This record gives sequence, C-alpha cells and structure tokens, in this order.
Amino acid sequence: MRKSIIAILFLMMTVALMAQNQSQPMGVADIPKSNDDSIDSSYKKGSSPFAPVEERQAFLKHIRDSIDAIQFDTTRDDHYWERAIINSEWSFFTDPTVKLPFPLNLARKGYNFYSKAFNNYDTTYVVGIDTDFKLMLINNNWLNSYGGMIADNDMKVFMHSDVNSSVGVHFSYMGIGYTYMFDLDNVFGGDPTRHSKWDLSFATSRFSFEAYKSRNSGRVTIERFGDYNNKRPAKQKFFGLVQKTSGFDMYYFFNNRKYSQAAAYSFSKLQKRSAGSFIAGFLIATQNVEVDFSDLPQEMIEFLPEKEDGTYYKYHHRSYSFLLGYAYNWVFYRNWLLNITLAPSLGWNHSFYDSVDGKRDMPTVDLRGKTSLVYNVGKFFYSLQFVIDSHWYHSKYHNFINSQEDLTFTAGFRF
Repeated sequence: MRKSIIAILFLMMTVALMAQNQSQPMGVADIPKSNDDSIDSSYKKGSSPFAPVEERQAFLKHIRDSIDAIQFDTTRDDHYWERAIINSEWSFFTDPTVKLPFPLNLARKGYNFYSKAFNNYDTTYVVGIDTDFKLMLINNNWLNSYGGMIADNDMKVFMHSDVNSSVGVHFSYMGIGYTYMFDLDNVFGGDPTRHSKWDLSFATSRFSFEAYKSRNSGRVTIERFGDYNNKRPAKQKFFGLVQKTSGFDMYYFFNNRKYSQAAAYSFSKLQKRSAGSFIAGFLIATQNVEVDFSDLPQEMIEFLPEKEDGTYYKYHHRSYSFLLGYAYNWVFYRNWLLNITLAPSLGWNHSFYDSVDGKRDMPTVDLRGKTSLVYNVGKFFYSLQFVIDSHWYHSKYHNFINSQEDLTFTAGFRF
C-alpha cells in the first residue's frame, strides 16, 4: 500500500515540478516548493525521468522521507479509517470505536457475527494469529493405488501410479488465497504430464469443508497380477489405466472450543494445549476407474480368468456416506504440534450403467485419514502432512479399492 502511495505521489510531484507549479499536494505540507532555496538542486533535476540515476534516487528518497515524516493522526473522527488505510493500520476494521461508512460497517457486522458464531475458541487452548497475510512454499507428492479381486473374485490385482511431484507458492489474505503449482515431472521425469489435481478446503472452529477433483492417465506399475510370476511382484509398466475422481465432504467438530483443525492444516491458529474432538459429517464422492489390460504381454494376459469381462474393466460409481471419526492435536513440545485425524464413513454406493456390474446399488465403506506435523517459530512455520483417501467398490463379482496418498511439505511466513 505504501509503495503504491509513493509511486502516485512521485508522479504528482514530477508533473508539478516540471510545470513549475507552486501548489503543494494536500497532506504533504512539509515537502518544499520548487522555488525554495533549501531544496538541493539534485532534487529538482532528479524529478525529470531523463535525470541521472543518482539524482532520481535522491529525489525518490526525499519523497519517501517526507511521507514517513507525516504523523499518523489517530483522532477517532469520521475520516480515521481513511488515514488508517494509508498507514496500513488494518485493525480499524474490527475496532468498534471507529466510525465506518455504510458498506464497510455492514461488512464489519457480518464479520463479527461470523467470528462469534464460527471462530470462537477457549484462548487457554487455541489463540488466533495477529497477522492477515501468509506466504507459503509448497512441495506436493502424490500417487494412486488400485487393488482387489476382479473377475468373479477369482484374481487378485494390485497396481499403483508413479509418484507425481510439484512445487509451488501460495499467497493468502485472511480466508482468501491463491496457489500456483509447477509440475516437476515435465522437467525431470521425461514424461509429459498425464495427471492433474485440484482441491479446495475451508475450516472454521465448528465446521470443515473440502472439495477435490483429480485425474490420472500416466504410467502405472502392476505389482500383483493373479498367479503370474508365482505371485511375486510383476513390476510391469503400462498405460492402460485412466482414473477420474471428484467429491466433497463436510464435518462438524464437537469440541470446537478447544480443538482447532486450522492450527494443523491451514496455519491460521495456534494450538497451545493438547485437545481432541469427535467429528461427524457426510461425503459424496464419484470414482471412475477404467482398466484395459489388452496392451500387456500375452504371457500376462493368459493369467486373466476366461470371463466375459475380457481385458477391460470399468468401476464407475458414486458413494453417499455418513462420516464419523476423531481428530486430536498433540502439543508434545513447545512450538510443536502433531495432528491425527481418522474419519471412516459408511453409506450407499451407486454404480452407473457403464460400470462392470451395470446400474445397481450396494453398501460401501470409505476411509479418509490424515496427519500433520507442524513447527512454529516466530512468524515462520513448517509442516509435513500426509493424507489418504480410499474408496471401495464391492459387489458379488468384484472387490476393488482405489485410493490416493498425498505427502506435502510446507514452509511459510506470516506477515
């Protein structure tokens, strides 16, 4: 904000000095006029864009020093909020003694209601952060696993994708943020990107919400393929699998006064004392996994059961589940926090007409679990997080599980 003001004032002063205007910008009364003998000639010359670099630097320093010398008037009048913004004093927004115009006052009332209803903590256990901005460097690594019994439950299969790695930066202000990730596989893997992942999460003291979507059509390694290779790891690479998944979940923290999920995963709170909470909620998730074994070597295809499924299998289903679990924040040492969250879900699974069993309904059990290790020191924080999200397709002829495992390293700074 201050840099923007300096740039604006610099342009104003440049025009004014070049036109030899004797007027002064309002609020900068102690900047000397152009005909004042007390001004060094380098300031006058430096106001021109064609002046030498040293003179322009001296002129800019003079402007900055003049602005810094202006005293911040803290009188609580109708224009205090304007002066507070100019001086980057953002606490005015939550200060009830500060008069605000109607739009800002309405926003303040909404924010205060939200904070009281959804972000109210026992400060002996959880405290807020007195800064609004966060800048984070992120390294994310994830893979997909697939396994189970296929073809009339006659053949055991286990496969997994390659590890997908990316690095990026995240910048946020209060609850609004933006993340840019760069895929490392294009640089070091020698293989074009065949996977993508998108997720959005939001947590308050009472609720947590997460939506996600991913796609993987990259190289897959077959570890177990029935009785092939005497049931030992096959280590066969192939590109015959395409996986698409999407969904969202929402759950409620019962011990929301003492437990903070944000302290472990979004770093907007600090957990001072250990505490846990039961959680309950629901999730909706869609899985679409297509497996085509036709490109495998013939000696492997021969181990497939001679069923009508042939070499192509598709597991396309959507689960509607009730989630019940427990989350715990363990403050085991000063500035250190370890979180463990386990949330199995039980519900109903609906398979689509193009799935291996056609259109039908069946029970399902899904598992979502995660853990986070966080270290806070001053305004810096570091974390290591692991998340697993598993979904089960169970019918008379197939038992198939697909899951995503996610490992993330984060280093961040609050300001």
